[in-house]
Amino acid sequence: MAETLLTPVIESLMQLLANEVRSFAGVRKEVESLKRELEIIQSLLKDVDTRSDRGDLGDAVNTWVKQLREEANHIEDVIDEYRWHVAQSTSDKLGFVGSICKIGCQIKALQSRYPISSQIRDINESLRRIKDIGQGYGLSQSFRLQGSSSRTSHIEEHDTRLGSHFIVEEDEYVDVPSVRGELKSFLIEGASIRTVISLVGQGGIGKTTLVKKVYDEVKQNFDCHVWITVSQSYDNEKLLRITMKQIGQIAESTASNYDMIQGLITPLRQYLQTKRYVIVFDDVWDTNFWEVMRYALPSNDKGSRIIITTRNDTIAATCKESPCDVIQELKTWSPNMAWELFCKKAFRHEFERRCPDELEELSHKIVGKCQGLPLAIGAIAGLLSRKRKVQCEWQRVLDNLNFEFKTNPQLTRITKILSLSYHDLPYHLKSCFLYFSIFPENNLIVYETLCKLWIAEGFVNAREDKTLEEEAGGYLNELIKRNLVSLEICDGLYRVCKVHDLMHEFISSKANDLCFCQILDKNKSEFQGKHRRLSIHDSMLRTVTKSIQPYSGVRSIFLFKFSDELIKMSSLTTLFQKFRLLKVLNFQSAPIDCLPEEVGTLFHLRYLNLLGTKIEVLPKSIGKLCNLQVLNLRYTLVRRLPKSVGKLHNLQTLNLMDTFVRELPVEINKLRNLRHISATCKEKTTGLPYTGGSLGVKIQEGFGYLENLETLENVEVRLGGVTFMKDLDKLSKLKSLGVTNLTKETSGTICVAAKKLNHLESLYLRTDNGDEILDMKPIASSPPALMRILCLVGRLNEFPPWISHLSNLQGLMLCFSKLIDDPLKYLKDLPNLLALRLISSSFDGEQLHFEEGCFLKLNDLKLVTLKGLKLVKIDRGTLPLLKTLDIHSCPLLEEVPSGIQYLRNLKQLSISDMPREFVLRMQMNGGPDYAKIQHVPAVHIK
Repeated sequence: MAETLLTPVIESLMQLLANEVRSFAGVRKEVESLKRELEIIQSLLKDVDTRSDRGDLGDAVNTWVKQLREEANHIEDVIDEYRWHVAQSTSDKLGFVGSICKIGCQIKALQSRYPISSQIRDINESLRRIKDIGQGYGLSQSFRLQGSSSRTSHIEEHDTRLGSHFIVEEDEYVDVPSVRGELKSFLIEGASIRTVISLVGQGGIGKTTLVKKVYDEVKQNFDCHVWITVSQSYDNEKLLRITMKQIGQIAESTASNYDMIQGLITPLRQYLQTKRYVIVFDDVWDTNFWEVMRYALPSNDKGSRIIITTRNDTIAATCKESPCDVIQELKTWSPNMAWELFCKKAFRHEFERRCPDELEELSHKIVGKCQGLPLAIGAIAGLLSRKRKVQCEWQRVLDNLNFEFKTNPQLTRITKILSLSYHDLPYHLKSCFLYFSIFPENNLIVYETLCKLWIAEGFVNAREDKTLEEEAGGYLNELIKRNLVSLEICDGLYRVCKVHDLMHEFISSKANDLCFCQILDKNKSEFQGKHRRLSIHDSMLRTVTKSIQPYSGVRSIFLFKFSDELIKMSSLTTLFQKFRLLKVLNFQSAPIDCLPEEVGTLFHLRYLNLLGTKIEVLPKSIGKLCNLQVLNLRYTLVRRLPKSVGKLHNLQTLNLMDTFVRELPVEINKLRNLRHISATCKEKTTGLPYTGGSLGVKIQEGFGYLENLETLENVEVRLGGVTFMKDLDKLSKLKSLGVTNLTKETSGTICVAAKKLNHLESLYLRTDNGDEILDMKPIASSPPALMRILCLVGRLNEFPPWISHLSNLQGLMLCFSKLIDDPLKYLKDLPNLLALRLISSSFDGEQLHFEEGCFLKLNDLKLVTLKGLKLVKIDRGTLPLLKTLDIHSCPLLEEVPSGIQYLRNLKQLSISDMPREFVLRMQMNGGPDYAKIQHVPAVHIK
């Protein structure tokens, strides 16, 4: 993490050079010297970082790197402390007088109270001493020399994978018939053209085991067969020589005469040209791997096959050259498969390979901790097979499972295999990945929230052609492609992320070692004082604050799983006083009903999340947070925003969804960096059940000056709406627009404006009267091509036919549309539709028909309050990916949807507020309706 370690420090120095330090004679030279030293050390540490991660460095080098890390943190503290003092000394000065003071006399007066010049000199001397120590002991040369022998460092890595190659007994293997059969057919059947088959999945998912099993079964069908383990430290020349050697028909003396890669490729290619071959490249890490190897493996029309296993989706994509090439993604195992493997290994020699009743509950908990990862299931089951089959023994293993993964030789292999993915990350992604350690195990994190947090932390470097949020999204997508982070879709639309529990345990340990983050809970409530981030879980805040030394260098605080007892104001005040350099405060759902005025002293604060708290009033001092980028007040009791928010000139995101704020102050229009406004007011009920009693929020005239705005959600059009439209026309960067209180006339005008928004991805239009008509015709001639989400709440004279051409549409909600004609015939061919909601008389007809071969990507369907609906017909071959189906308050529906038994991927069926006869028929065990849904894992009938 060398690069990410020093980058924010160097940026802080740049800010210092650009601003306050110019007022100090002689200091600028020292700061520039320090910046140069850090840039040199940064480039030097890149290699150290890689070698250190893989355990190739001695204690001396590791100690040296630790000293550099601590000094870098000290530099950042000194700079931020100085800037904090500058901010406090000018905070009471207003307007022109304050500006003069900040530029001149106040900073000069501060020099005597905060001797930054001498501190910078001391840091320079300390940094030079550390560098001289490293050079004196030859440490820099040491790690460079070790780099040349890096290929020897993976012998142990290969050893950890040996078990995947040699399955001694059949009871060590659980078959996956569909995947195994498909892979086998790819190898021995299909087109005669050379085919590349890529198996992708996270470490420990069973890629090597599966391929080895099938490879051994089919290799005799080929003229020659080769298995090569590639690993992270592969060498193209070495791989080509191993391939020649395994084939055995190319004379070794001939091969040894070729020193250049091109010279090795030629004889290999010539020999394979006339052969039917199968070659496995196991454990590929480099995206450039295929660029060389592809030339040695001719497409000879003999039915040749190449198999590649990798953890990285991007690598698999680069190996796909023809339509015949295949990418097979391996998912974590189902509970049934996981249980079968566990029982086979844990009770191999007893109980007829079945779990005894008294151990079943504990066993299921242990298997659940593995989250479908076969490597972990097999290892833990193997450990338990040697334990006494008694509850106390197994309970002890469950209670100490995390400790066992670190210390037990039978389980440490799992951690080593998982850790390879972390070591392979580029520098800028390591801090991003370690960030998941802050959150509790199995915690779902909203995709966009994570990106905003990384930006606030300073992890994201913008490029000219991308915004910071787009760049952060690229970082997260890279972690997803590497199968380190799993992406899930909630409610068919919202993206959430998480990491596997075992990987979470690894990065938590790594984060603690690097002082990246410390976890405090009931078992450990004493803060050590060196960590940059603090994650407090279910602990008394006043107990934690007592252990904190004044002016600690913590930059981020997260609160999780707190009890209902209110956090006292005094505890928060102490927290802000001791952690005055904070950049991130995440108080989501914490029992807080008041925010002290001292929050205004947090000059460096960029991210303030108060979602779900009981706060009713924001202090006026909120306006002093001039570096604040994100303010999240969603689900709070806040009723109005203070005028001081107009001073938050760096604010980019303001979330007021489901608050009691009815009107935005005009001062909001001064925030030229504001990019996201999301707001709904829940103060009154509207009579529209789908809105949960929420209203749009009034925005003041002049919001058109917010030229960088990308999100403007749930704002209310005032009577006539002329000035609103003029302001809206100026927001050319809008991606998401939500407007309420529409009439037929104003909705048409909005649609005219929407045609001009070339970046528009989300559109939400709502009338506040169920009989008011939405006029959608003006948008028909040129609907936004990038539209992903469309929500229409209000009557429609007819279904807008242009919706059928929105190829990027992922989510559609219709409410109060009162359509008679079946809308499904207009939606059936949308290629990317993931979620569909037909709500509150959106359809007044009697039948909905999901035709065969349609809705190929839909995974979430809700049919709510459709009073006239009598029949839902589902053909075989439609809705192949549907996971959740929600049917609510459809009183005339006589039976479960016809054809529901064809939905083999349906995971959850929820039926509520239906006639008593319907519910009784559903609950009859063995009845016709019940028989149709037996394959659904979760059925909820209310």
